[in-house]
Amino acid sequence: MAAVHAQKAQDIEEEYNSTLRSQSKEMEALLETQEIIISPVLHNMMVHRRTSSEIELAMANYFDATTEALEMCRQLLQNIKDAQSNYQSMDSFLASISASHALDFAFTSNNPFCTTTRSNLRPIHDKYSCILQSIRSSHRRVERKLKMVKAVKKLSRALVVMAGGAAAAAAFGTGAHLLFFGLLLIGTATTGALKTWLAARASTKKPSSKTMSSLLQLQEQLDTAAKGTYVVCQDLDTVSSLVARLSDAIERENAIAKWCAERADERSSVLEMVNELRRSCSSSKRLTDELEEHVCLFLATIHRARNLVIQEISKKA
Repeated sequence: MAAVHAQKAQDIEEEYNSTLRSQSKEMEALLETQEIIISPVLHNMMVHRRTSSEIELAMANYFDATTEALEMCRQLLQNIKDAQSNYQSMDSFLASISASHALDFAFTSNNPFCTTTRSNLRPIHDKYSCILQSIRSSHRRVERKLKMVKAVKKLSRALVVMAGGAAAAAAFGTGAHLLFFGLLLIGTATTGALKTWLAARASTKKPSSKTMSSLLQLQEQLDTAAKGTYVVCQDLDTVSSLVARLSDAIERENAIAKWCAERADERSSVLEMVNELRRSCSSSKRLTDELEEHVCLFLATIHRARNLVIQEISKKA
């Protein structure tokens, strides 16, 4: 009964991993499709939203970084495939030693993750961190502009109300000198803000409500990109940690296997090391599957984050 349950659990796990691999291929196809539409979407944002060069650069760097992360995921999936193949060879090697078969070959194996260790993944993580800071900086700049626009709109409404009240007072014979004095005080306090507002009105044909809408939409775009970048950074930390652990384990297992191959005639010592190596390989296989799962989920995260940003940019202001 226990064996049946174990087999069912193994079948479920294999089906799950197969589904993840299939989904990762679908995600790659979707990401490639996204690449085709990203350039025109960014162009639309730059031309029609009149965004600053800093914001344009931040958004462009965001998509460049996600493309680089995608390439890293592709490489990791190939590394994982190579590692799984190596473990099949390792199983045959262990079976040969355990069965006391004569070994007419020296054990040879490589580490598929030697070029994608934490030190290689770190630059990508650092790039994402810089992009996140840049996006947050742009977000703060847009937020300040929004506050200014809101203040100017509020001030303009106040001016209209005050001017209307003053005009009404003059109409009822309150006195021209009081009207003049009131307007003088208002003008002194608001000259700078009013000039800014009038200049903005003169330089664009769009109404202030349109400007407000565009800024709010840009703020939402930057907020979405910032959230996506943060999540990707967290996933990179997880993947980097798993790669480092797996790479260290493979190096250690290869060293033990080489030691066993060189001392195949020392049965007692070799068998003890073989048992240790078998336990280590079993643990590393599970770690390999865990890494594959995280990489597939990472691909899904990249797709979801990019898609949300594209949707926000594609919205009409």
